[in-house]
Amino acid sequence: MKLLNKILAHQTDDFFFVKMQRKIMRMFAVYYVPTNIMKLSESKYTTNSHLGMTEQRLNYQEKIIQKFNSTNSLAHFNSFPKMAEMLKMLFIDKNLKFNFLDFGGESIDFYLYLKKNFKNIEYFVYNKKEINQDFIKLKKKYKFENINVLENFDEIIKHKYDFIFFGSVIQYIENYEHVLTLAKKVSKKYIFFSGTHFFYKDDIEEKRVVVRQVNFLPSKIYCYFFNFNNFLEIFSTNKFNVIYKEKNKVGKVNYKNFGSTLGNIIYTDLLLSL
Repeated sequence: MKLLNKILAHQTDDFFFVKMQRKIMRMFAVYYVPTNIMKLSESKYTTNSHLGMTEQRLNYQEKIIQKFNSTNSLAHFNSFPKMAEMLKMLFIDKNLKFNFLDFGGESIDFYLYLKKNFKNIEYFVYNKKEINQDFIKLKKKYKFENINVLENFDEIIKHKYDFIFFGSVIQYIENYEHVLTLAKKVSKKYIFFSGTHFFYKDDIEEKRVVVRQVNFLPSKIYCYFFNFNNFLEIFSTNKFNVIYKEKNKVGKVNYKNFGSTLGNIIYTDLLLSL
């Protein structure tokens, strides 16, 4: 496995080497490999911007709208497609108004899905500038209501949120601790992380490790695997409690190439509550 990891971790633009990497990745069903990198750089945080130019992204989003309108279901991949069921258990009163922050949200159908199930939801979304601009244009063109595009952290802290959602995104953010500190300040009740990599091993002091994601080669994508116990410590002073923790049922991730170095690694859904 060491040789496999070394080959897949190697960055190159050589066409034939990348082709070999892809073949190895598919053969061993490996999506993540260890690296010697200590921390992410901002440039390695990727979003739907990989879809290309603005026009391409908007066309993609409009196709998603059309598909949602014809099926009344999520059209784009979502790391937690049963969000409505969870929210209905947490917010039992159907007439209750609540604020939902989708941090890193990138697909318009998630807003449509939530609005369909919760008439009184106030939806807030934050992402990189180019994705935010796409949401703003879609909101104007389709006259979407109760959707608020937040373009920076200053706008985020102007509001309080009943539910904050990090949909398989926190591991791609270099300054994640700053973001989580911000989330604690603006949270009224719930913070939910879906599709997040956590490792469990008592003799590891590292708060997180950087890995390379190789299922989108030749794209150079890196992310964090988090030490679960350390991750929870970030929330301990604010008295957040774990009320739901399960293995994510959408992503089937193979961690065998990490051996025992990080102990048990689980692709996790985690709900915290005050």
